[in-house]
Parts: sequence; C-alpha cells; structure tokens
Amino acid sequence: MLVSGSKSDRGLLRENNEDSFYVNDKSGVYVLADGMGGHEGGEVASNIVVQTLGKSLSLSLQHLQENDIEHIVNKALYEANEEIILTKKEHFELMNMGTTVALSVFFDDIAYYSHLGDSRAYHHNKEEDKLLQLTTDDSLVTEMVKRGKLSKDQMRTHSLRNIVTRYLGMNDLVLHDIRHCDFGKGDCILLCSDGLTNMIDERDILAILNANIAMGPQYACDSLIYEANNNGGHDNITVIVIQNK
Repeated sequence: MLVSGSKSDRGLLRENNEDSFYVNDKSGVYVLADGMGGHEGGEVASNIVVQTLGKSLSLSLQHLQENDIEHIVNKALYEANEEIILTKKEHFELMNMGTTVALSVFFDDIAYYSHLGDSRAYHHNKEEDKLLQLTTDDSLVTEMVKRGKLSKDQMRTHSLRNIVTRYLGMNDLVLHDIRHCDFGKGDCILLCSDGLTNMIDERDILAILNANIAMGPQYACDSLIYEANNNGGHDNITVIVIQNK
C-alpha cells in the first residue's frame, strides 16, 4: 500500500513560491515541478505541468499494462511541454517561463521515474539503510563535473548551480528514458526540488528520514523542510515522500 506525505514551502528569502506538486496515492502518481521565468512565469509553468501530468497519468494508469508505462509517461510529458509553449505564445510576459519536473508512478512494487532539470528522485532502501540518487541533474554544474572542471562537493555552492540544460518549455525537448527500481516494504521514494538539496546534503537527508519516517511520510516531509529552512532556506522547497507500507 502506498502512503505519502507532501509539502511545499516558500523558504526564507523568496517572495513567492514557484514550486508545485501533485499527489495521488490511489493512482500511484506523484509529480513535482520547480518553475523558472520570473515572478509569475515560474509559478504558471509549474502549475501547468503538475495539473497536466497529474490528471493525464492518473487517468491513463487506471488500465495500465506494464509495457505501456514509458509510452504513457513520455506522451504526458510532451503534452505538458506543448501546453507551456502554447501559453508562452499567447502571453508575451511569460515568454521566458519553464519548469523542471520529477515524477514517479508505481506498478506492482516497482517505482518508475523520470525527470528534467535539477529536481531529483531518491530511493530510500530500508533494508540496506541507503539513500540512492536515482536521477542525474540536467544542469551546467553537472556537465562541469563530468568534464573534470568542478568537484562534486563544489556543486551545491557554485554560482552557476541554478542553470539547467533540460526543462519543460523547450522547443527542442529530448526526454530521458523511463527508469525503474524495486520498491520493497518500508522503502521510500523521495521527490524534491533543489531548494532541499542545496540546503541539506544526502547524509543528513538519510538521517532525517531514518529519524522520522516511523511517524509517517508527512512527518518526514515536514522535518526535511524545517531543516532546509534552518540551514538558510534560500529557495522554495518542495518534498514528496512515498512509502511502501
């Protein structure tokens, strides 16, 4: 049985919240988006994505066959991308908007996931007590690390860390392959915006999950956001924790 907790917080320095999320435990659909493009643009883009993806995936997955998952998810992502592009054409003031996305859908104790940008998916393996980053950021600093121009430890504080190389709202969008992992009893999938991972390193995320998940995924979400704000809260922070009960 899937149970989840979710929360989005403006953080301590931003005037508004450009993050959005969609949660449906019954359908096993979870979507998180971190908008970009100014005061209104980011919020509009992220809302378009979570509503488009959430509704489309929840409806499509009602009669799911396992070999349909990649087609269904990619189709929904392209539809969301086209919706953002259309909105930009109709509203000049939103022409610079776009959004990252991280999503997960579930089928027979398997978690399927995809992403664009620097919003992430993690797998918290209860039996092995490990936190595994499932996604690789589509970002300029990630490319710099791959090329040996930056160390991984420098990524979180680098001045260019917020520049993403793939996002929804691109005219020439290329999607990642849909990936999956086994989802055992007690395991969790964590979806989060970079407002969390820029404020808390993975060792502390694991420690917070271990200390709080017994009280439920919502308590774990609240604790993660509290700690991100306690460390400075420089950005909007959105967290979804999905647990296999």
